[in-house]
Amino acid sequence: MRPVLLEIAGFGSFRDPVAVDFADADYFALVGPTGSGKSTVIDAMTFALYGSVPRWNDRRMVSLALAPTVARGTVRLVFDAAGSRFVAARELRRMASGGVTVRNARLEKLADPAGLGAPGDQTEVVAADSEVSRAVEALLGLSFEHFCVCVVLPQGDFAEFLHAKPADRQKILTKLLGLGVYDEIRVAANNRATEQRHRAEVLDRQLDGYRDATEEAEASAAGRVDTLVEVAGLVDAALADVAAKAGAAQEATAELDRARAERDLLAAVRTPAGVAELTTRLTSASRTAAETAERRQAAERADTAARDDLAAAPARAPLEQASRDHDELGRLLAAQPEAQATHTAARAALDRVTAAVAETRGARDTAAVARDEAARRAREAADEVTRLRADRDLLAGVRTPPGVVEVAGLLRAAQRAAAEAARHRQAAERADDDARAALLTAPDRAVLERAREAHH
Repeated sequence: MRPVLLEIAGFGSFRDPVAVDFADADYFALVGPTGSGKSTVIDAMTFALYGSVPRWNDRRMVSLALAPTVARGTVRLVFDAAGSRFVAARELRRMASGGVTVRNARLEKLADPAGLGAPGDQTEVVAADSEVSRAVEALLGLSFEHFCVCVVLPQGDFAEFLHAKPADRQKILTKLLGLGVYDEIRVAANNRATEQRHRAEVLDRQLDGYRDATEEAEASAAGRVDTLVEVAGLVDAALADVAAKAGAAQEATAELDRARAERDLLAAVRTPAGVAELTTRLTSASRTAAETAERRQAAERADTAARDDLAAAPARAPLEQASRDHDELGRLLAAQPEAQATHTAARAALDRVTAAVAETRGARDTAAVARDEAARRAREAADEVTRLRADRDLLAGVRTPPGVVEVAGLLRAAQRAAAEAARHRQAAERADDDARAALLTAPDRAVLERAREAHH
């Protein structure tokens, strides 16, 4: 980074606008009495780039940047970097509460490599506001701390360096140049070396404990391991067989439980009380229903005959007319003997018809009452027959479940299989106990493998 032009106004001790031109200077020195503002020029350049000053010892502090008697200040730095010309500018504002804030921070790239960023010059905005400091770090390749150590040596640290002893100067240079990281690396390396040395000592002691791990011992251990692997395979196979037989035993037990439940259900089946009485009542009801049906048919036949007689009887109106005629014939009896005889015959016929009608109506009413009573008894008998038939069908449906004998045979076979599986399981458990005991007495395989690797 090469400074070209610095413009400050209201910054630090510079209340009025000041411009410092570095364009034609390859080397320069700021000379003047104490307090004339030499350090403020360097501070202004640093503030324009990073928004802070190293001698404030606080990157968030900006109140010291603004001149005490002004409400607004600006810092503008034109510099060359990476083959291009840039302008970094920041504005300071004093708030009503007295605090100071930074406004309008910008980093712009000039289109003219020889320009000074005057009003009207064409520029390209690289970053603005809070992004300016990160953009400057990326452009210069230096963070704020590295810039303060490598480019701008703080005034107090330089004075301390000039008056310090040689050993203290080394400490100051270590602090300024950030060489303390190498001390940290040295300490970390020493700590790691110590840990590795301790680990090597532990491994040596472990190897001393395995001096008897010869090739013969390794071969013997490998043989024991193979034996244990074979035994483990046999145990696994036995366990699988035991599991299968245990499953079969469980299935047989479940089938046995089901057969026992069905047997208990069948044992609980009893002939309902009163079946004989119900059968007798059914027979009697059937007989009563038949007799009622016959009486109903006889009543229906009598009703039909009465209706036929009623239909065959002469009409009443002609008979009444005959009665009137008979009265007239009585008056004319002396003159009409033959009419008298006819009248007498007609009266006799009328009496017979009237009696027949009255008898027919009485028979019809009696037949209707008998028919209704017979229908009621027939319905009751039909309901009783239906209920009795339902009870008979329910009793007829009771059957002994098929396969009871086969289930009993399966139960006995399952019990024998369960006993055999129990014997196999006991044998497998004994084999597993022997295998586990052998594994417990055998040396740790991982330890033997590490010892063999260390031996090689």
